[in-house]
Amino acid sequence: MKLMRIYSETGDTYLMSFDTQGNNDKVKSETNEFDIEFLGKGTRENEYIFKVNGEPHSVFLDNGYVLVDNASVFKVERIVELPSKEGQSVEEMIRGREGEVISPLQGRVVMIRVKEGDAVNKGQPLLSVEAMKSETVISAPVAGVVDKILVKQGQGVKKGDTLVLIK
Repeated sequence: MKLMRIYSETGDTYLMSFDTQGNNDKVKSETNEFDIEFLGKGTRENEYIFKVNGEPHSVFLDNGYVLVDNASVFKVERIVELPSKEGQSVEEMIRGREGEVISPLQGRVVMIRVKEGDAVNKGQPLLSVEAMKSETVISAPVAGVVDKILVKQGQGVKKGDTLVLIK
C-alpha cells in the first residue's frame, strides 16, 4: 500500500492511499473510496479507459492536465509518496498526516504566529509566507496542539514543504 500527497496547480493538496492488486486499485482519500480497474488504452494518444466503482471513464493526460470524460479538468503539480508503516490501516495513515501544515507556495516565512505547545483551532492563522511582495496566511487544517514548528522566520520554503505539525 502506498500513501501519496497530490498537489494541484491551484495549491490544493489531497492525501490518498493506493492498494494495487493485479489490474485493480483501491484508492482512498479523506472523504471517498474508489475501486479502479484499468481497461486499456483509449482511441487517442495519452487516453486511458478505467472502470471506477463499476462505471467506465475516459482519462486523457496532457502536460500534467487530467481530463476526465472530456469534462472535468485539473492539473497535477506533483505527486509525493509518503512513508507508511506496515500493518497500519489507511485511516490511521491519513489521520497521522492530517496535522501536517504544508506550504501552498514557494516563498519566505515572514511571521510565525504560534509556538510549540500552543492549542490551536481549525482555521486559526499559524504563520505567513511572502512571495512576490504578497503575504499568504497559512491556517491550521485541524484543531489540536502545535507539536513542532519546522521553519524559522526569514527561512525560504518551497511549495509542499511541511511547516508545522499539529497533534
